[in-house]
Amino acid sequence: MSEQTVVAIVVALFAALGGAGFWGYMANRKEAPIKKRDADVAAAHVSQQMALAVADDLRTDVTRLRADVDLERKERESLGGEVRELRAKVEAQADTIQSLRRAVRAFRDAWANLTANWHVLRLQDNPPQQPYIDLKEEAAP
Repeated sequence: MSEQTVVAIVVALFAALGGAGFWGYMANRKEAPIKKRDADVAAAHVSQQMALAVADDLRTDVTRLRADVDLERKERESLGGEVRELRAKVEAQADTIQSLRRAVRAFRDAWANLTANWHVLRLQDNPPQQPYIDLKEEAAP
């Protein structure tokens, strides 16, 4: 083999290898944006799935909290009714206490009058009149 043949073969080999490397680089260069875009799409899909999962959890929490709030509202309304009933009973008992205090004062005053005027009252044929007391009679519950 002559020197020119060897040089031609080496040049042909370098050209073939260089050409293959060039075309491999070009193909790789085109694939990189596609792979990056695919990775971005996959990351966006995963992010979307995570956001949907969080939204579903929040929806469940909101539903549960609404049920809790409704239950608390019903209990508060029920307790409000009980408080109104108790206030009415307390007012009625306060009225009864006031009536009893008036009665005690009437008896105290009558007793004081009886003891103060005993020397006159004991000589009379009839006993003194009973003091008038206006007690509100309430029906037994």
